[in-house]
Amino acid sequence: MHTLRSTVYIPLVELTNQPNQLLEIYCEKQSFGQSELDTKSLEKDWHYIAAELRRVGLYEDALQAINAVRKLGLKIPFWAVYQKIKRYSWLDKQRLHSVSVLDSEGESAQLGLALALLINASQSPHYHVIATGKLSNDTVKNQHHPYDVAVESVGGIQQKLQLLIEKRRANNFLENEELYFFTPYYYQQGDSTHRVIELAEIKELEKLNIHVKPIRWLSEAANIVQANVSQHLFQDKVIVAGASFFSTLLLASILYFSWLNKPVSIQMLVGKNNAEPFLVCINQDETEVSYYDLKRDGGIPILPVFSHKNKQYNLGLAWRMQVEKTVFSQKYYAAFIHLGEKSGFKIITHDPMTGKEITLAANKPFNWLWGMQEEATKNQDNILMLAVQKIPIDVDRINRLFMQRFPVSASIELLAARNYLDTLLPNNYTFTYRSILTDQPCPIN
Repeated sequence: MHTLRSTVYIPLVELTNQPNQLLEIYCEKQSFGQSELDTKSLEKDWHYIAAELRRVGLYEDALQAINAVRKLGLKIPFWAVYQKIKRYSWLDKQRLHSVSVLDSEGESAQLGLALALLINASQSPHYHVIATGKLSNDTVKNQHHPYDVAVESVGGIQQKLQLLIEKRRANNFLENEELYFFTPYYYQQGDSTHRVIELAEIKELEKLNIHVKPIRWLSEAANIVQANVSQHLFQDKVIVAGASFFSTLLLASILYFSWLNKPVSIQMLVGKNNAEPFLVCINQDETEVSYYDLKRDGGIPILPVFSHKNKQYNLGLAWRMQVEKTVFSQKYYAAFIHLGEKSGFKIITHDPMTGKEITLAANKPFNWLWGMQEEATKNQDNILMLAVQKIPIDVDRINRLFMQRFPVSASIELLAARNYLDTLLPNNYTFTYRSILTDQPCPIN
């Protein structure tokens, strides 16, 4: 797991009036304005990332490192949306600090300063490294990176290696932790140029678990310490969390409305002989009940009403029905609706005996009786509708909307009324019949 800061040790040798030393530079994340130095940087026109290094004489070198890191860049993770919107936000949150209070001017710190920035801004697992080297002002395209910065040679390489050997042997430098030491690829000795890898001190440092890595390009060091991909910032996480929340909410809404609007299978069960509503005759004292299929005039079921021979009975239409069962639909709410050309519109969603909403248990037969003696009018066409849905039915809303479309004073055009109710209650079963005056008595067994 990455720590809150990265630390780079920069060997300093041949110092005037100062002993050879390891300069400790660290980088940590900080939002702008979190430190008073940020505000002061605005007033003084200092770069806020490097402002703290003014006290140790490394401000200009830090600016060179910031410029190099900006050129090299880091790969932005796919979900780091904020960093894709605000370019270099991964760099803007870094702050460079020095543990030392000694004046340590020198271009050899530039490579270390750049690595401190890269490691802390990236997902690198290495948070302690050693480095010495100067960074070129030029940007070069090479086989390693499209925008790379060359690492130039500096003086005193051999003395710096010896300094590390002394520190390590004295056990006062990170004990035996495995470390990388980045140096320029070449060093100068007199008028000649030599490869750093040829120095004998490198083998001694290997024994002390310090791996010297001579490099030509800044990208080489970044690759070795895996400082190639930026870390997710807090803003990235907020955006991703927000996007995930709204995506989940949207998906849940889509699934909910898909479930809500999925057609419901309404199966009519056999009553007497046919799978449709059937005639029920009950005498006044309810001692006799008979069930018959409705007689037909051609293809239209006929309900006999208003005959004096029928007034001694209560007539009704009985239903036997069943609705489907699904994983998310175990119970449905039901509405029974009557439409008559002359008698108008009536909707029932509550059981008149209990006052409770009418509900249908999935996959279980349900019986319902609609008394017709008062509802039907002689010689008119009628429609009975059974509507089901997965949430409670707002009967007040349906009544209001229906009355606005079909005023009470006007006779109802049944087809138009039924089609309109289809838009309000799309999951329904429709039964059409005709009520007529007849002298035939209600058939009682």
